[in-house]
Amino acid sequence: MSISFINVFLVLLITPLGLSTAKICITTVMEVHIFNKLPFNLLPLQIHCESGDDDLGQHSLAIDEDYHWRFCEAFMGSTLYFCQFQWGIRYKKFNVFNDVEYCLDGLKSPNRLHYCKWEVRNDGFYLEQYNVLNDTYHMTFLYEWH
Repeated sequence: MSISFINVFLVLLITPLGLSTAKICITTVMEVHIFNKLPFNLLPLQIHCESGDDDLGQHSLAIDEDYHWRFCEAFMGSTLYFCQFQWGIRYKKFNVFNDVEYCLDGLKSPNRLHYCKWEVRNDGFYLEQYNVLNDTYHMTFLYEWH
């Protein structure tokens, strides 16, 4: 046996044991970013994001802080992440990702960067969108706080 064959065999042997730190992705690698763009306040932004497979836990974001995660899009394009947001008495829950082409199903502007960038502001929630007419990106208002 050659040395390279033995190395490949050992990697295949230990990977199911969880000893491998690399994750192989055969689909698109995506990122979701959530930026706290709220005005100065003593209260941090609380977020809790999850999918059907992953609970990313509760996080507290300071002003201008970015919480983000990476994932492999599901083979048939069925990945869904949603988040709950709380800031004082304000609350909102919605999908932050469910479409690799647009970030959210039903939007008209494609996402060409393989990441979805959200901004949480005093008046609501904005998603970065691509403008095909002038090849630029801009923040689009999508949701109000409850």
